[in-house]
Amino acid sequence: MNPSFPHDPDLHEPGTPGARGECSVHDAEGARQGACAGGAVVSFKDEQGDWQSGCSVALEQLVERGDIEPLGQGA
Repeated sequence: MNPSFPHDPDLHEPGTPGARGECSVHDAEGARQGACAGGAVVSFKDEQGDWQSGCSVALEQLVERGDIEPLGQGA
């Protein structure tokens, strides 16, 4: 389980959804399905060690699946 942090655009590569304050979790799939809540609230590293960002819905989904810790637990 990876730690989660309040969204920080400086952690993300320039030009990525996270750097723009958007949700990278739903960037491709969820936005089309209406699952995305919009702006990023969380930053976390994925399995490859890359920074990702998530909206409030993504945060809830990732915590429920055990992919990341609840926001602030890893800080």
